[in-house]
Amino acid sequence: MSSEAFAHNPRTLLHIAPYLRSRSVNPIEIFKRAGLAPSALLDANGWVPRNLCFRLGNELYAATGELFPGAAVGRRFRLADLGPWGEAVSGAATLRQACHAAINGIGLIHKGTEMRLVESNGVAKLSLAFAGRSSADPRQHIHGALAVLRSVALLAGVPEAIGVQFSEPYGRTVDRLEEAFGPSLQFGCDFDAIVIDRAIMDSSMAAPHATSNGADPMQTAANLCALVKEMLPYGGVTIERVAALLRMSTRTLQRRLRDWGFAFEEIVDDVRRVEAARRVVTGDGSSMEIAFMLGYSDQAHFIRAFRRWTGMAPRDYARRA
Repeated sequence: MSSEAFAHNPRTLLHIAPYLRSRSVNPIEIFKRAGLAPSALLDANGWVPRNLCFRLGNELYAATGELFPGAAVGRRFRLADLGPWGEAVSGAATLRQACHAAINGIGLIHKGTEMRLVESNGVAKLSLAFAGRSSADPRQHIHGALAVLRSVALLAGVPEAIGVQFSEPYGRTVDRLEEAFGPSLQFGCDFDAIVIDRAIMDSSMAAPHATSNGADPMQTAANLCALVKEMLPYGGVTIERVAALLRMSTRTLQRRLRDWGFAFEEIVDDVRRVEAARRVVTGDGSSMEIAFMLGYSDQAHFIRAFRRWTGMAPRDYARRA
């Protein structure tokens, strides 16, 4: 993925697919509309251009009909899901130290995001803003980021001392926002921020929620996609074989996939799609050679799959690229 100035690490999008599944919406279709490859979202070391992230947030809104899907997704996160950034924040001794760790390490998960901690009049405000401009509406992503930052403040164990301020005038929908952010809300403010009573800033942090087995979910996902790609030329890419190579049971891998919101067959199909598009555009082999490299028994099956993915034959796709 792109390493441009304004981009987000795929970890920040980890819970979008399972959220969509919980709303009976196919995440694969939503990612396609936003211009994102599901397999790329499982790359812990990649970067997703910010404009695509914002576009995905807009698609969430359109697909679910919910006013604040970004906040619903953000509430699903555990610090352990966010890799080194989450480790640094959860390892802090006090809430003040956790806030500074979040600010200093923001570049690990966001490129081009500005965070500040301002203390005055008895409160501390942990603010977040996206630098630069985007053609897509950023509100859903802002809500998601605020929900994650609120979960950091909640580790102090005093929820009544934590509020949220929004730059948008959301007064008419306050009840829906209270479900995600609690009752202490302010609207039409100068910036978006978590508002914390200064009296708890030096409070000890509670232990954060860990992942179910202590493993990094994104690393497992990256290994899965890499194995699928390596196995394609040899055919017989099954969940049983991949699980064995990952040294886990088939049932465990199925559960992990369910947690990510994808089916195994969808991941295999998407890895094939991305690799096929790359090879066709770069001229890396004829259609027959690409078909065999992707595990198809013949050229006809590959061309049918390529038409399903792109709406055109490989030759036409290469000309337009």
